[in-house]
Amino acid sequence: MWLITSFGFFSVVQKPGDKAEGSLTVRARVAGDLDRLRSEFLPSLGPTKEHAGTDYRYRARAPRGDVAVALANIAMSIEYGNFKDEVAKRQGKTRAATYGKVWDVLFGLKADEASKSASVSSVPKAAEVSTDGLKVAYGGVVLDAENRVLLREPARHFDGYVWTFPKGQPDKDKPETPEQVALREVKEETGYKAKITRPLPGSFAGGTTVNRYFLMVPAGAPGKFDKETASIRWATFDEAADLIAQTTNAKGRERDLAVLAAARAACHARSAGRDETSGQ
Repeated sequence: MWLITSFGFFSVVQKPGDKAEGSLTVRARVAGDLDRLRSEFLPSLGPTKEHAGTDYRYRARAPRGDVAVALANIAMSIEYGNFKDEVAKRQGKTRAATYGKVWDVLFGLKADEASKSASVSSVPKAAEVSTDGLKVAYGGVVLDAENRVLLREPARHFDGYVWTFPKGQPDKDKPETPEQVALREVKEETGYKAKITRPLPGSFAGGTTVNRYFLMVPAGAPGKFDKETASIRWATFDEAADLIAQTTNAKGRERDLAVLAAARAACHARSAGRDETSGQ
């Protein structure tokens, strides 16, 4: 079990010998974390032992029942409204920033069932069909360091699209994961190699496909884009909304504005260091 608290980070496990003795091993990467745990909540925690070269350099053992009581007391002691602020107050801004990176990675757990189906482990067929009877396409919402959005202008404003996001269906000749499809389409239609940061929660229906997207960041300078794209541009969220509104395909315009709104919400949540509902 991982235990991330305002006073330390711990890994609690049952190591060989713990079961017979009714104990648990509490591991940490910083010796001081174990010292604070011992002094504040778990006085029966044994002496800290150092094991250099392991994932957790410091560890100590405590009776299993005492660990359970300590966990309850830790919960009962919570009086703060924002976890990372409390970490910064108790352990400094560097530790709070480290926990913030963990939060960023775990943000993907917010994805709904549709987003979960777009995980690394799933390999879609070229003819994958959604529950709405529409084929599934995958795309990318690429954001730069200023939180500007990358849009593409389809050649000849195909199908009424003036500005939209890069997306496409899996290759018919070879299996691709959703991530591979999305990254390929971004490269082909914008010229940018990109890196996925997390799935964008939700499915977004257009006229002929159901679309699922990944949030991405650019990886280097752009190359050439394919003939399906007339031009690309970076835009703020407000600018992007105005550009997308020029699309005459009503269904596609509605979908792309919904994608933009979801991306804006995800960026605001990340900037605030909390999700939309927990206030954390």
